[in-house]
Amino acid sequence: MNNTVLLLLTLVIFTSQSRGQETLSGSIEGWTQGEGEVYTGVFSLTEVGSIDALGNFEIPLKPGYLSEVKEKMAAENSDPERKFSSELMTLGESCQCAEGNIELVNGDQELTTLAILGFMLANMEKKEKFGLLIPASSKDFAEGYSKLGAYEHQTGYAVDWYYVDKPGVAKGDCSMESYPVNGDQMYTRNTSYNLDLKPGWNLIKYEISEIFTDEGGKRYPVQESYTSILELPSDMQFVFLPE
Repeated sequence: MNNTVLLLLTLVIFTSQSRGQETLSGSIEGWTQGEGEVYTGVFSLTEVGSIDALGNFEIPLKPGYLSEVKEKMAAENSDPERKFSSELMTLGESCQCAEGNIELVNGDQELTTLAILGFMLANMEKKEKFGLLIPASSKDFAEGYSKLGAYEHQTGYAVDWYYVDKPGVAKGDCSMESYPVNGDQMYTRNTSYNLDLKPGWNLIKYEISEIFTDEGGKRYPVQESYTSILELPSDMQFVFLPE
């Protein structure tokens, strides 16, 4: 497969549907992989959209999505042959805070997110994985963001969609003293939360504004933030990273 990273050149927009449902849609320039599906998830994948042979994708933002996720998770957990069980995080659990203070409202409610480290594009019938589609500020940020445990972070941002059933607030600043993989020079990871969640879908911007680089070249977030936003940033692009 061609390893050239393709960028989404056309605008990504929300369009109203007949039932009031919104859909995330756009096109990937130069798409040649064929038609398939859009998935979310890490250990267990959920189909959330489709992509056609021309690279046009659609991801409906369904009302009641959290209930669907819970039902699917309960069915998977009831499988006696499954070696592990899954559970949703609460709003409070999603805001890690070693030192600092977080203001929480309805922090005990469960939430789910849509673009967990990006969307996976694939054709499951043909058992073909195309790659990842990541809503982010740049290709460099998307590549580092998608590589868990690789410590290749860059400054920039990604966006995600959170779903909650009740209003929720998480606001405050946290810090954590950390050791890098290489060397013994500690660094402080500072995280700011400014989440004001409404029932249903919420657009969230995760941003890294400062990086610490250790002796071996590994890169770690030093200043990061999670912020509720009302619309997609004007410079955001969907970055396609081939499998």
